[in-house]
Amino acid sequence: MAEHQVLFCPFCRESHEGRTLCPEHELALVTFDKLAPDALDEPHDGELDAARRSALDEPLSAWSPRHGRGFVAVGALLVGLSLVLDFVRFDAAPALRTFELAHGRPSLWTLGLVSFTALYALARRRSLAELRGLRVVMPLLACAPLVTIGLQLQRGVASHGALGSAVYAVVLGSLLLLWGSLRLGR
Repeated sequence: MAEHQVLFCPFCRESHEGRTLCPEHELALVTFDKLAPDALDEPHDGELDAARRSALDEPLSAWSPRHGRGFVAVGALLVGLSLVLDFVRFDAAPALRTFELAHGRPSLWTLGLVSFTALYALARRRSLAELRGLRVVMPLLACAPLVTIGLQLQRGVASHGALGSAVYAVVLGSLLLLWGSLRLGR
């Protein structure tokens, strides 16, 4: 070992020249290449880091249900399907479908818009990195149908009849959208 070689303390990572023990910790000093990497440092293995990046950017199949995509797709389809289902059922009169009710209450068209937007976003975002970007907006999108149905029920749309299958489809679809959106890209 050369007399003027710089060695490092494995605990405090301070450099010392011409010593073999750390003066503060009384540990044997090591060369820089034997110093353990700090947890805050970036990974030293460039190949492993490049492999992770390429895995995040690898395109997924358009029909792949993995990584939360399946839950989001089924939830979006249920929300869209609710437009053709019964919103309110009456005993004596025929049931009132959601799209019939939407002609007088335009906020119900939000259900179709949410369904289209979620499916379009899934079709456009095809890698894990891109799906992770949807984790911010997709939970908000999942709450929009619930708010829309809640506002219609608050206004007394179903006051003279029983809730139809569209309400239950929206609740289940929104929950699936929310669950899937939190799992996107994992």
